Amino acid sequence: MIKKNSPVLLYSLFALIGCIILNTGIFNDYAYLDAAEFIWTADNDPNFKNLFIQGGRFLYGITSEFVYGTFCNTISDLKWVRFFTLLGCVAFSTQIFAFLLSKKMKIYESALFSFLILSIPSFSIYYGWSATYEVPIVLNLSFLAGVILININKKKHKLLNYFIALFLIVLSLCLYQSAATAFLIPFVFSVVLTKKISIKSIIHLLVFLVVSFSIYFVVFKLSLVWYQLEPINRTKIDLIKLPFKSIIFYLKEMRMLLYGSGFFVWPIVFLIIGAFSFLGFFYLNYTKKSEIPQFLLLMLFLILVLPLTYLPNLLSVDNYVCSRTIAPAAILILFYQFIFFKELTKRNKGLRFLSLTLALIQVVLGSYNLNHYITRIHNKEFSALKTAFNKTPLNNTKKIIIIRPNNEFLQEFNFYKREYADEFGHISSSRIWVPEPLFKQISKERLDLLNIEKKNLLENKVEVYNITEDFNDDDAIVINLVEILKKEFSKK
Repeated sequence: MIKKNSPVLLYSLFALIGCIILNTGIFNDYAYLDAAEFIWTADNDPNFKNLFIQGGRFLYGITSEFVYGTFCNTISDLKWVRFFTLLGCVAFSTQIFAFLLSKKMKIYESALFSFLILSIPSFSIYYGWSATYEVPIVLNLSFLAGVILININKKKHKLLNYFIALFLIVLSLCLYQSAATAFLIPFVFSVVLTKKISIKSIIHLLVFLVVSFSIYFVVFKLSLVWYQLEPINRTKIDLIKLPFKSIIFYLKEMRMLLYGSGFFVWPIVFLIIGAFSFLGFFYLNYTKKSEIPQFLLLMLFLILVLPLTYLPNLLSVDNYVCSRTIAPAAILILFYQFIFFKELTKRNKGLRFLSLTLALIQVVLGSYNLNHYITRIHNKEFSALKTAFNKTPLNNTKKIIIIRPNNEFLQEFNFYKREYADEFGHISSSRIWVPEPLFKQISKERLDLLNIEKKNLLENKVEVYNITEDFNDDDAIVINLVEILKKEFSKK
């Protein structure tokens, strides 16, 4: 058994070591966006998990109470949550490697593609942002459900396995809806590699999707009744706009995915390469002689499955696009592009070096995006804010006013040229919900270190203003984050 699974074991070890080396920045001390709020409120707000429940992620709320309330006592502890997330990503990549091997793809091709997944922007966000620790868990559960469904006819207890797959998807939806469609990934891999598909299998897949989403919807509504809460606006379903949003997906989200990891370095070049390889996939694989109905069915499935993987977002009234919510679609597009270069090198061996070079560039850019545009920024920000907050006297009842910068602070003062969504190239303290809990958490850790009673901390009222807002309070202690961060990011 060990000998049979040795390629998988060797790959998982290689992927883990490689992933750690490429993403060392996650071991720095920082609190990225929501994590700065969660680590404080999980311990100090009895209603901490309510917003998760109202957003349809009650399991995420329950687990976050443990992660941020019990496991993490200091901001430094967040590095271990990020490391756990990295382990989850490597486990997911290993699942994909094992599946591709089972479909008779060569070992080195399976390993290369599986490792490339770990470099795409979605995964950079998961490593760098501890608040997304649940996403790799969902990807693993949902992908496993897909593998079970594909092999269901080979198993004795078909009905039991169907219900196991169904349970895994509902569980995934209760953690993080956007990644729960990962069960479609093994189906697409199988179709591309075998070039076989039937209307019957597509219908079964769609029925499973509808059934799992319907059960989840009932569970979501029951959780609201149980906790006596109202749903938030983002959970509303907009079926009328679904066809329109599906079309927009190809014009908006698809373009974002075609950049790969090259949205900071030569974005136009990488967009051209991405679009060429994506379209080339269909040209090279499906211009061969085949029956027209089968050919059209393959084309239709491989194109329409992309927005289907993004269905939870398309159903929502929200229109926000970001890397963390689009991983299943990003993986499929990367697979199409990978197969294109695979086919290309079969026809012309001289292009093998070019293909491997592009793969290496993808990995290097993934590392660069995380270490330069996420961890470096947030570590510098946290260090500066911790120093400033620790200088603030807490043994009085004066109001503390924090002046937060604009969202595009780094670009506004020319510290960084580019930014991407709210994920890359941004600081955390520009968000209205971050400065106050971050100040309280840093102050709490300071008092713990000095073994001082925390009651003094509660005597200070903290108010947060944007740099453009006026305030009048001559007796308050003012902490101007704009000036603090300008000084910090001006350092070489």
